[in-house]
Amino acid sequence: MTDTGYLVAERALVEQYLSGLDKVLADAELSELEQRGGPALDLFRQAGGPALLIPVAHGGLGATPLEAVRIQRAIAGRSPSLAVGVMMHHLSVATFVEFLTANCEPDAFEWALLKMVAAEQMYVASASAEGKSGQSVLAPTMIARRDGDKFIVNGRKKPCSLSKSMTWLTASVLIEGDEQYDGCVGMAIITADSAGLEVRPFWTSEVLAGAESDEVVLQDVEVSEQLIVFTDQRPGTQMDDVQMRGWTWFEVLAAASYIGVAGALVERVVEAGRGSAVEVGLLHVRLESAMAAVENLARQMDDTSSTAEQRLAQSLIVRFAAQDTVMAVAAEAAALVGGLRFIQDQTVGYLLQAVRAMAFHPPSRDRALTAVSQYMAGGPLDTTVF
Repeated sequence: MTDTGYLVAERALVEQYLSGLDKVLADAELSELEQRGGPALDLFRQAGGPALLIPVAHGGLGATPLEAVRIQRAIAGRSPSLAVGVMMHHLSVATFVEFLTANCEPDAFEWALLKMVAAEQMYVASASAEGKSGQSVLAPTMIARRDGDKFIVNGRKKPCSLSKSMTWLTASVLIEGDEQYDGCVGMAIITADSAGLEVRPFWTSEVLAGAESDEVVLQDVEVSEQLIVFTDQRPGTQMDDVQMRGWTWFEVLAAASYIGVAGALVERVVEAGRGSAVEVGLLHVRLESAMAAVENLARQMDDTSSTAEQRLAQSLIVRFAAQDTVMAVAAEAAALVGGLRFIQDQTVGYLLQAVRAMAFHPPSRDRALTAVSQYMAGGPLDTTVF
């Protein structure tokens, strides 16, 4: 498609960090980028994208939260599947960085994995939150049972983005058979080529098919004790600060991504010359207002004057406000494009469907807004309802 004056600064930021990526995505057909086995994830890898949120001191590109959400928005406007896939990689990396920063010295052995991810441009998939009806997204879907100096991991995650491109899998696990951590939640770091790890078909929709969101099954997978991150957290209890920071990352990255997808529809309205200046201007006003809230929160993520609880509560407000906005803007933009173009240009209908996927990301609206309501009334943010 032809570039408009939209997202000039954001696309320049993509060029600054990931040279050449925006142009090659813009030159490709959307249908090619979005299909199963499409080139988008490889293009992102070739541009150095997996290292984006890894600190410079550990071999990464060191993008700030503000830069990350701007880049995420720009990428989503080119390829929604790519944005969803790399969002989960960024979540794994950012959460691990948060944990290591809080618990390890800068020269600790545990940073070696991130250095390897940056050096070899590896994808790290996330097998943590899974939105099942009536079940907390914090409840592990996998069990890690101690067996001597190793753990045996069993369980499954569906959907799991990057299921075919991942080199590593980070999985939330329930620890069993360990003297100190039995019954606690941990994180297992598992190589994708481990014996007993299998990827099975799950995502049958063509929408966001390029994100590789299939089922990952682990059957008696052996994991070294060194690759288990132990915590004192137990299922059904409040999130700790690291978990809250990780969820805040997820919400801002998700909001920025779907704002980018809705913006791609607005670009098509402009390109087609449809709608009055006032109608198109109002679409921009609503999207930019939603993004301003995302960016404001991103600026606060490194601010020690606010607590992890405050930032997580704000991220839920920002995410669900953005969700309402992108749904409305996408529908109005598709209507402005007009029936004939909607029929002839399949990307319009595709983007409209892709935007709607925002509502399927955890936590559920009812659970999250119940917690927000209680928090705004002066209580603690009850993360156990997630």
